[in-house]
Amino acid sequence: MSATHGTAVTPPATFRRRRLMVLVALLGLMVALGAALGTVGAQAELDDPVAGHAVIEPGATLWEVARSSTPDGVDPREHLRAIQELNGIDGAEVEPWTVVLLPAR
Repeated sequence: MSATHGTAVTPPATFRRRRLMVLVALLGLMVALGAALGTVGAQAELDDPVAGHAVIEPGATLWEVARSSTPDGVDPREHLRAIQELNGIDGAEVEPWTVVLLPAR
């Protein structure tokens, strides 16, 4: 006990342990919050429906894939643009064996 105030003085080692415990608790909270936000973000990305996928075989074109996978009542050119947008493809050429996602429209 301190002679002037009548309270116990916390030893430096105890203070360091407490500070470390608070730091660990804060880091754990940040990790949990990051995981929760990542799950919400991943769910938001999945809200855009994907009908399936196609593999671009050697000699095949993206146009052929779009034409063969176009839903009824949809213009194949619009479907091609949707495939390009969904997969981040700028041009018409795609490397063989590329897997492309097909939009559900």
